[in-house]
Amino acid sequence: MVKTHQSSRNRGFTLIEVVVALAILGVGLTVIIELFSGGLRLARASMEYTKAVNYARTKMEEIAVKSAVQEGTGEGESDDKSFRWQVVMKKVDLLSIDKSMDYKPPIELYQVKIDVFWISGSKERSTSLESLKAIKPEEGEKKG
Repeated sequence: MVKTHQSSRNRGFTLIEVVVALAILGVGLTVIIELFSGGLRLARASMEYTKAVNYARTKMEEIAVKSAVQEGTGEGESDDKSFRWQVVMKKVDLLSIDKSMDYKPPIELYQVKIDVFWISGSKERSTSLESLKAIKPEEGEKKG
């Protein structure tokens, strides 16, 4: 009987092969963890923007139900102090082309802009909503 001698290459992995495999595994895991944390960051930012837009819409609805508005600015904070807001109202001149006419339009148009600010991490972020509000002028203003 002849004994065959098995070569040392068939016994297992060499140290270099193990080190290279661990390096590839480490790089792959690092990339996956970075992608996951980036996704969490984006989800949090999206949630903050959604809350800010909903808060701005609430403020816009409060202005929409008011029967009388006037030009100017206003500002304040949310109840939980997580948002600051600023409202700017400007009267839009419907007859800006020909001022010589003695015609009063049946409505007054106001441009309403709401800016909402909040702190996200170390940055201040903001979003804004803009709309128009039509108001029927009072009879005293219409004739005079």
